[in-house]
Amino acid sequence: MQTANIHDPSSIESVYPRSAFDNDARQNARDKEAVEHGVMILSMPDTDGNFSLTRSQRHVGEPDATTHSIFLSPTLDSAEYGALVPSDTGYDGPIEPAEAPQTSGDPYRSFVDSLIQAARGADFPPAPPAESLKGFRGG
Repeated sequence: MQTANIHDPSSIESVYPRSAFDNDARQNARDKEAVEHGVMILSMPDTDGNFSLTRSQRHVGEPDATTHSIFLSPTLDSAEYGALVPSDTGYDGPIEPAEAPQTSGDPYRSFVDSLIQAARGADFPPAPPAESLKGFRGG
């Protein structure tokens, strides 16, 4: 677990560099992938804007809503990074490669911006007091 700051995008880039984004986006673009790759926000920003961030992965069947963390995974258009767009031939690929779409902006920068917005909006409940975790739990 590393610390990043919502006021300093370069701190996020040091935890989750472009190469990690590219790798995760490629893996997430696969059709039958059972695991999503990305990052997890583990704490709300403190008064200085620092929060805990770590590279993570989760099974695609896990629910999106969690109470003590936020998982974000990069996704790209299927034509980006040389992927082929499916055709209507029924063989899961075009006869000729499709032209790459014209994108406005940098997908990595957009992902970092969405990560900052998610961290700003994080509202985790307080941790349970240690006393409530002690003692007999039934049986």
